Amino acid sequence: MHPKISEIAFDDFLERFMPGPDMPAKWAKEIPGMSTTVLMETKETNICDELCKVAQPIFDHCPHGDKLAAKNTSHTPDDSHCEDYSEKLKVDVSFYPVDDDAKGDYTRPELTGSHAATRWAWISLLVEVKTAQKHCAFDFEDEKVEKKDVGRKKAVDGGEDGGGDAEHRDGPQESAAVGRGQGHATDDGDPPTPRPFVRTGEAAERALGCMGKYIAKLLRRQHRLHIFTLYVFKGQVRVLRSDRAGTIVSTPVNFEADPSLLHKVLWRYACMNQVERGFDPTVTRATVEEIEAMRSCPAMNNAAGAYRDAALDQPGWPVYKITMRRGDLIDQRSMQPIADEFYEPEELSIPEDRVGTSDEVCFIVGKHRSATNSPAGRGMRGYIAYDVSRRRLVFLKDYWRPCIKSSLFEGEVLHSLRSVGVRYVPTPLAAGIVQDEMGVQETCTQDFLPVDERTGCYAPRQEHYRLVVKEIGEPLEEHKSPYELVKVIWHALYGHRQAWELKELLHRDISAGNILILRYIDKNGKMQSIGILIDWDLCKDKKYLETVLRPSRAGTWQFMSARLLRNPGKRHEVADDLESSIHVLHWILFRFVEHSLTGIANILKSRILCVYEEQGFQKDDQYKAEIGGAQKLESIRSGRPAIEVDRGTPLGRLLQRLATLCQQHYYAVEPVISSKSKSSSALAGARPVSHEALPNLRNRFNNDIVRNRTLAAPKVDAYEALSNHVEVFGAFWDALCEPLEEWAKVTRTDDQFDEPEFRSSDVSQYSDACSSQRSSRSRRSLESESVDTERAGRFKRARTTTTGLQSSTEESVVARDEA
Repeated sequence: MHPKISEIAFDDFLERFMPGPDMPAKWAKEIPGMSTTVLMETKETNICDELCKVAQPIFDHCPHGDKLAAKNTSHTPDDSHCEDYSEKLKVDVSFYPVDDDAKGDYTRPELTGSHAATRWAWISLLVEVKTAQKHCAFDFEDEKVEKKDVGRKKAVDGGEDGGGDAEHRDGPQESAAVGRGQGHATDDGDPPTPRPFVRTGEAAERALGCMGKYIAKLLRRQHRLHIFTLYVFKGQVRVLRSDRAGTIVSTPVNFEADPSLLHKVLWRYACMNQVERGFDPTVTRATVEEIEAMRSCPAMNNAAGAYRDAALDQPGWPVYKITMRRGDLIDQRSMQPIADEFYEPEELSIPEDRVGTSDEVCFIVGKHRSATNSPAGRGMRGYIAYDVSRRRLVFLKDYWRPCIKSSLFEGEVLHSLRSVGVRYVPTPLAAGIVQDEMGVQETCTQDFLPVDERTGCYAPRQEHYRLVVKEIGEPLEEHKSPYELVKVIWHALYGHRQAWELKELLHRDISAGNILILRYIDKNGKMQSIGILIDWDLCKDKKYLETVLRPSRAGTWQFMSARLLRNPGKRHEVADDLESSIHVLHWILFRFVEHSLTGIANILKSRILCVYEEQGFQKDDQYKAEIGGAQKLESIRSGRPAIEVDRGTPLGRLLQRLATLCQQHYYAVEPVISSKSKSSSALAGARPVSHEALPNLRNRFNNDIVRNRTLAAPKVDAYEALSNHVEVFGAFWDALCEPLEEWAKVTRTDDQFDEPEFRSSDVSQYSDACSSQRSSRSRRSLESESVDTERAGRFKRARTTTTGLQSSTEESVVARDEA
């Protein structure tokens, strides 16, 4: 994860993000005092009870905003998010709405008083409590540390403590905000230097990561534009505001010394309406009638029906109605068929006169089908949705797009592709930037972040975007046979090739989650399937690929080309996407086809982790940019398939042909150092041998004849075989043309990643994240453009002290003068 966090003064924070009335003086007498002993102790649950004791009467007295209940949830995790990201998390204190649906979900008969269960679907604001400085993600004043500092000062001055080594703090040595007068002035009278406010050390980094998980969980589970949280340590509090661009943190204030400071924060939050608290006004609770209409809606295939049922029948996952503007609807008349062979029954074609005349179109959604798990970045969530007007099931994609010139609108991309005849890409039904009465929904944290040191660019503003497509497909792991798997990937390559050749658009994120199987009944009543290539939100126009000074690195880590993994600044090319499609094939075959490692789960896991999860960084890289791909490169250069299957089958021949093409391409674009080079012996680790050091050794086999003493580099017909689609496309096609009885010799297996050896590994986490419509991406996937195209200093920015709350997206780089 990369830091995206900034600090501003407490008063500025409240003025900017929590404006409003302060608590009337007459109510201050009604608020119980807090026990200093409890606030300073090490038992977190007692502190949680103390906070609830103070917060609840404030909420009860507030005449504005939706009513809230303060609950100690530190003992009970949410049991409604099984098989969801970070299952065992529980929050210290949760502020919940008090309506019957919410109350019925977070209350438990065995939990009395202020105690309740953690329920991510209902948390309005959460509080994180820490009792040890080293376990804090952020810097606070620690009474014990301050006493040690005084002792050290006396020792330095020759005081009573004498000499000796001073004990160092586990974290930054300098103050977080210059305005507090706690920085260190220089000898020449310059202003004091602010100290970092995010702590260092293993425990602090874990705490920061945990806070990121809380934020990610709320953004994943709720329809929120931003989130407020409180971070408490020994009678002090920081207030956080998080959106998809990052997190803004206030300087700490001491509410143990001045309780009115905490009262002010709680009162102002209580006075806020739901929009001010960060809830999306274009999303409301669905009615019982709307939920039942979705439940009874016919599905175009069995998978769509199953996904719909799973979205609705989930405790702890409320069902919502999402509203889009009628102007977001996309004209279907200009778009050509998704595939020449595709057949859609007439009863699924909804006439326009059934749509109605409302200015809005509505979609009902339950539990998401897929979602990213980072606190910052695009924040993609995919839903099986019910189109209320047309009474059909569709797929709705909700995410935040960077506002940069090279970032294309996905709905426009799909409409453009289908209008010129590109096959095997989704059918867009509606798309648009989300707007409400306040205007475009967009992030603001980027305005408080500094210029990126690597690029000289600011982080971009991000705007909320929604896309609705007609097709609901199944993931690649649902393929019925190896032949179908190869056919579906070939279909995806077909659409990819047409998009490049007809519209000069490059997808840049070929992954196992972005190729789907779409099943349908043909005119003869027979089940058929085609592949579709989805998720075009990271695609780029050819002109931007060729003109940017520092191209972005986009894709999903496991499937990125070896060259992209090894070179973060490399320009993305057609060859990278074609290589990704081959890695996708290998990945699925490792899981579902009998091969040389079948039945040896521990070795298979080691192979997968080594080839697909390898990551590190250059020792001298101050920015710690992640790199990998060494094992992929070694495999490619060998010319052998990454996975060993029967070479006498169509699949075996396809894999060997693809391996040869990749080898030829890499020998052309990255030639091997000649063995006759002057430096070859040094590179090989050769050392001169001193015969004087071997006086007593005897070799009784001196007559051995050693052949090929000098190893020659393999002869490879090096040419850029992946520079266009022709060779790879042809390899897939030729394999598909082989007799089906030959394909029947390839044995399909159960999922070989579904073994005990794979549990709790990066491999299983990625596999579980893949869905019918979207990969949630791995923790190292590159899902967002993180820097703007503007030069540093072009706009006046808020002056802040900054570091960053890490997200699980890696930063992409665009050219400074792209605009």
